[in-house]
Amino acid sequence: GLACALTASSIGELFVGTDVITARSEGTKERRAEIICDQAWADMALRAARAEALPARAGRFVSLPRIIWRGEDKRRVATETGAMALDMESAAIGAIAAEHRIPFVVIRAVSDLLDEDLPLDFNLFLEPTDWLKGAWTCVSRPTSLLGLRRMRTQMRTASRRITTVFERLLDEVT
Repeated sequence: GLACALTASSIGELFVGTDVITARSEGTKERRAEIICDQAWADMALRAARAEALPARAGRFVSLPRIIWRGEDKRRVATETGAMALDMESAAIGAIAAEHRIPFVVIRAVSDLLDEDLPLDFNLFLEPTDWLKGAWTCVSRPTSLLGLRRMRTQMRTASRRITTVFERLLDEVT
């Protein structure tokens, strides 16, 4: 999957989780859970990336229930959590894996950078009632369309890199 970088990095850089924490919102230091990632799987993912000459590192992830779209908010989350990356799903997936005693690891490629604002607040598209607001934002701010194009390019780069790593990783385990 893809992740937001909470540390200096490059688009498409591979981040492998050592652990995942959750927080109720981006403005709180309160943590609800910590899930430890499987070290053997993390090591295999890092080896796969390095075998493909792709930049990769391991560290903490944080999962939040909302998209953090402003650089200033990303920096605050980074400071409060010490995490290297942010996503919305890994903690939930890790909790289910832990409950069923299934090895779990987070492997993500960077799609947006720490100091980078996303072109618009994508949280507007999380609820059906807010879709019109989101569409209006795109129409009323034409520069957001340029930002969406940039973001598409970044996501393609990240997707290609993570696909390469997973192909290598699957070759290693099969």
